[in-house]
Parts: sequence; structure tokens; C-alpha cells
Amino acid sequence: MKFRQAYMIILLLLIALVACQAASPEEGFIKEDKSEIVQLTLERALVDQEIPDYGLLTAEGNELILSSENIEDVDVGEVPGFDLVVLSPEEIQAKADAEGDFLYLFFNPFEEESVDRVNVSFGSQWAVAQDSTSGYLSGGGLQLVYDRQPEGWVGEVTAMWIS
Repeated sequence: MKFRQAYMIILLLLIALVACQAASPEEGFIKEDKSEIVQLTLERALVDQEIPDYGLLTAEGNELILSSENIEDVDVGEVPGFDLVVLSPEEIQAKADAEGDFLYLFFNPFEEESVDRVNVSFGSQWAVAQDSTSGYLSGGGLQLVYDRQPEGWVGEVTAMWIS
């Protein structure tokens, strides 16, 4: 009987240990958090027009190319007033080679400080065709810090750049 009780206690302790590890901060924030942060960043940059060179990005219309790099596992969703086309880096290069140079949007890798704080770098840069002879001094981006609050993720711009 004592063996069975000891076995049950050990089993319960192992289950508790696994549950604690699954919820530990080392796991990072979840996919839904990343999707929300991507959506907030896109709206801030595009709808609120906070990204440097906004006018150049939208000069050709409201269809914008967004690189899937660093956000492969994210549902980008919709951004009011814009038609986002998500392409891989290879597809972006192929489009530039076929149609000519163009500006596109990208996210750098997210830097998780904790499950409640993340640094995000978002910007625009030129996709340059292999046969292009142009050099570009435009594009730019935002560095934001997002903190999880009771009402959701809240971001603050900590830096902006223009190239």
C-alpha cells in the first residue's frame, strides 16, 4: 500500500513539474501574441503612417509586399486600407527580377526580453533586380518595445531610422 502511495505522489510531482515547465517564461510568448504584435505594428506603421518614407511606400497604390521572413508562423490578418501580399525572400527577389525594383516591408527577428516584453524592428527596403543599375537612399523603419498590459500589448516607438 505504501509503495502505491509513493508511486502516486511521484507521478503527481512529475506531472506538476512538466506543467510548470510548459508555462515557464523560457518558452516565450505564444503564436497569438506574435500575431497580435505583428498586427499592431503594421497598423501603427501603415494606418497611422508612422513608418519613415510612408509616402514612397504608397506612391504606387495600397498593395504592399511584406516579407514572410521572421513571421512565417504568423497569421498577418488584414490592415485597413491596404492589400498586403506576403512573399518569401526568394519570391520577393523573383518579383524584382521580373518586374523591376520595388520597396517591401520586413520584420527583423523578435527579441524577447520576457513573456511580457518584446523588442520589434520593422522597416522597408528595396528589392533590387539582379540586372538593376540603380542605388537607393530611401526606406526606413521603426524600433518598438511592446509590454503586455491587462488590456493587451502596448507598444512604444524607441527609435526610427531612414536610409
